Amino acid sequence: MTIPRCLIALFLLGFFSCSKQEKAVIVGKIKNADGEISYLEELRITTKRTIDSAILGRNGDFRYRISLSEPGYYLLTVGDNKTLTLILSPGEKVRINAELLDFYNSKIIYGSDNTKRVNELHDSLRSTIFLLNNLRKEYLELEQSEDKTSKKQDSLSTLFVEIRNMYHKYSIQFILEDFSSLANIAALYQEYASGDYVFKSQYDIQFFKLVSDTLTKHYPKVRQVKVLNENYHDMMTVYHKERILKLAGSEVKDLPDLLLPDPTGKIISLSSLRGKTVLLAFWSVNQQESIENVIDLKKVYKKYHNKGFEIYQVSVDKSLPKWCRSIAFEGITWVSVCDTAFPGSQTRSLFNVNALPMNYLINNDQTEILAKNLSPADLDQTLSTLFKY
Repeated sequence: MTIPRCLIALFLLGFFSCSKQEKAVIVGKIKNADGEISYLEELRITTKRTIDSAILGRNGDFRYRISLSEPGYYLLTVGDNKTLTLILSPGEKVRINAELLDFYNSKIIYGSDNTKRVNELHDSLRSTIFLLNNLRKEYLELEQSEDKTSKKQDSLSTLFVEIRNMYHKYSIQFILEDFSSLANIAALYQEYASGDYVFKSQYDIQFFKLVSDTLTKHYPKVRQVKVLNENYHDMMTVYHKERILKLAGSEVKDLPDLLLPDPTGKIISLSSLRGKTVLLAFWSVNQQESIENVIDLKKVYKKYHNKGFEIYQVSVDKSLPKWCRSIAFEGITWVSVCDTAFPGSQTRSLFNVNALPMNYLINNDQTEILAKNLSPADLDQTLSTLFKY
């Protein structure tokens, strides 16, 4: 059978087009950055992978070329702390021009709508945080001054809440402008400070659903979209449980909840383990006593896990790669999450974590702390009594 030349031409055109679509190019010029180092990193939920780096010359030009089959999140860093989030798709050529001394205000981005959108979002959040921090500072200064009046403080508090509400509305509008934009993932997970999310009420679940459903349809293989979808379903599970309790007129008062990422980036809540007797344990991979404690805990966990015992172990380490390696090396199979914002996070204040290792044994409906700072041997004995019947 002879294949017509026109079909061969179409095939070759399609083949080379597809090959070209697997490349993304980032070029740009950063003025007044002679001798500074720039890095291009791939963002992988809780970790980053360095792809390439370059020393900027006198003219500040840089160029990166990467292969990718699916869109993804990347980070361009210049100098010590100037960063831009990039959302790159196969075939895109992105150009970034900026002036190092006024990096964020001077930057101009061409060639990627997703990248432009996510940086507009980050600029808005950065400005909002600046305003909120100034208000907080003014409030604290007033608190310590002799000119303190409740009226002035009330005014500052009201303005503080109004700014947050306005930014929440802005973020909703940002999402609604383009349902299918990958920048919406960044919008959903915005934080004013570590653990203080822009989208955090039960009514915000609808936006997680909207974005998750839309992006799963358009980008089912993108890593961040998969994690978003998992997070949304976890949120719905917790929401339905809480709604059932409320409808039943439950008077149960729960212990404080924690929502932290596991090694894959999936957010796991302490409350998701309700129904099990849980050891809430705090540790660090850099502390020998913590490591020794883990070795002994594994024996206890193996003995009682099938009877309804679970461990929710919170790492307070800053290095996510080292934490992940330690989990794999120690063969830890219980729930492991990490709070890199510690000690400036809510975790410390909620559970008064002032020493490591530290733990609380929590009853199965999470309304009571049964014991504190149990050694593995004491934990074994306590669980033996709890699961006796």
